[in-house]
Parts: sequence; C-alpha cells; structure tokens
Amino acid sequence: MTVSFAERFKDSPSVPLAWAGSTSEMNYLNFGDALSPVMVSLLSSKSVHRVPTKSLSTRMGAVGTIGHGFGQGEVWFWGTGCSSWANPSASLDERVPFTIPPDSNFHIAATRGPVSESLLAGPTGNKPGVYGDPVWLMPRFYRPEVKKKWKLGVILHLSELADRTYEAVAKQGLKRFDIPAEFKDDVHLITTVTPIGMEHLQYKFDEILACERIVSTSLHGMVIAESYGIPCLYFSPGAQTGLGLQTIDLDPNGPVDLRIVDLYTGMHKKAIPAYIQPRPAVTDWADVISSIDRAWQPVDIDAQALIDAFPLPYRPIEPAAGETIWQSPILTGLKLQHDVAELRRADKLATAEIKKK
Repeated sequence: MTVSFAERFKDSPSVPLAWAGSTSEMNYLNFGDALSPVMVSLLSSKSVHRVPTKSLSTRMGAVGTIGHGFGQGEVWFWGTGCSSWANPSASLDERVPFTIPPDSNFHIAATRGPVSESLLAGPTGNKPGVYGDPVWLMPRFYRPEVKKKWKLGVILHLSELADRTYEAVAKQGLKRFDIPAEFKDDVHLITTVTPIGMEHLQYKFDEILACERIVSTSLHGMVIAESYGIPCLYFSPGAQTGLGLQTIDLDPNGPVDLRIVDLYTGMHKKAIPAYIQPRPAVTDWADVISSIDRAWQPVDIDAQALIDAFPLPYRPIEPAAGETIWQSPILTGLKLQHDVAELRRADKLATAEIKKK
C-alpha cells in the first residue's frame, strides 16, 4: 500500500523537493526555476530542502520542465513539465526519447499539461487530468499595486541572452530585440536572470507587472502575464508559416515549443495567437503592440483543481501585518543556491540508510 506524500511528511518541518536550482558556481537564479520551492512553501507553510532529481529518496517535483531528469525512488509530481527527450540539451543526433527510468515510482498529482502527463505517466500510469503551472497561483498570494512604466515588456529566454548579467542583453545577431530610439521609453527588455534572494524575486515580479503588455519567449513570462491578466503574446522565433500576428496550432508533434503546447493544451486550447518574428530580423514594435491589443483574450486554468491536487495539506502562508509574502521567514529562510556535489553526497548517505531497512 502506497503511503501518501502528505502522510509521509506530516510531522516534518521541511519538504524534500528537487528543482533546477542554482549551483555554488552561479551568482544568479533563473527566475522560473527558483519559484519551485517558493510555490511549495507558499501553499504548505513548510520549509523546503533540495534533493537530487535522481535518488532513492521520496521527493516532490514541481515547477519547471524537469520531469525527464528524475529517476529511481518515489516522486510526486505537482504541476511539473517534462521534455520528450531524456537528454534535451544534447545535439539532435544524440538525443534519446524519454521513458520512465527503471526502479522509479512516479505519482502524478498534476502536471503542467497533457503532454507532460502522458510522458510522466507512461502507457499504464495514472492520468488525473489536472493541469497547470504552479506559478499561475501566485496572484492569490501577491497582487501589489504597481505603476505601469512601459507599454511593452519583452521577456527573453536564457538561450537568447548574451551573458548572465542582471540586465537583458541579447546575443549578437538577434536583431529582433533591437529597440530604436523612438521606442526606448516604451519597450523594455526583461531577463529571467535574477540575483539570489527573495527581494530580487519580488522585484522581478514587479518589473513584469509594470508592463502594460508582454511578449515572451520564456514560458514563465507567459505564465505570469496570463495569470495576472496582462495582455500578452508568445514571441515565436519562427518555424511556422507567416510572420507577425498569426494563429499557431498546438500540435505536440509540430514546430511550436513543446512547453507552450503543453501549457495551453492544458487549458483546452487547440491553437493560440502568437507574434512570429525571426531572431535575425528587426521587429516592428508598433505592430507588436497593436497585435496584442487586437488578439489577446484572457485564459485561465482550473486553479482550485491544482490546489486540491497539492500533495500536502493546503496551509497557505499568511504574511504579517504590513508585510508581503516576500518577508515571510519561511521564504527568506529558503536556501536557493547549493553545492550540487555536496547535495549528492548527503543524498547517498541518506539513501544508504534506506537500503539497509
């Protein structure tokens, strides 16, 4: 008989969670990935400690396209995304299709969308049909009054950045991010590279919320814009027919980024409007703004179903009077940067004890 995650950790002050966190060699967070422990703590009022994705231990997976990295032991997925490749960072000719690794016991509470659910459940696993990225729930916890500063925010994916500095600088040759003088005060480039610390995660939210509209290559740029009701479009680099404002089909086997397909098919969408702009070509920012105003329509997930699927009791953090969630001792106490080798050593010691039992 399977013991539930909630029962297993009901007396534990800390939740074991695997996420794509920062290493001791990194002086930054990737914004979306860093929100995984934040969301788990926000919903549970428990601290979180990081464990490896591959382990014999029982652990959770939450925010991020990380499901393909898990192996062995018992894993409870909540809102997790998964690549169709076991090694998505490898060259195309070296990629291996993802299958559930041997000796792995995957439990699906919820996934980002039906594509990830199918991959993580496999042909015989349970498919509860609960979809949504956990970051979509953030407006329930943090909804500040932020003055709008820019007509359009443009959120770059990590792969489009020239470096890992805290300013958004596009790689050389990506002319679609060039901003002419007449738009310097209206169009604002945003990086997901964030200094380490809760106050910096808060600032990144505020930076996005200060935009009247958003176009984004980053998945979590879209999640935050959509969940807060900021008019937005996916900023597709191409591979589809046509340029500018287009309707793109959400075919898991098609050319659209699988993360975007996963997210929106989880909301029962078969197609979405997007702005298609090749990376080497100069962007018509006036047309982007006009296209958002013409095409965007609000969408939503079943937020209550995602909360009900949370593997722990729902005990949300309540900020102190005059404070926001970002000052909560539970969040400020989260460790967001780790020595990965030390994590693995500690996990081996812990799982050695499991093997003895």
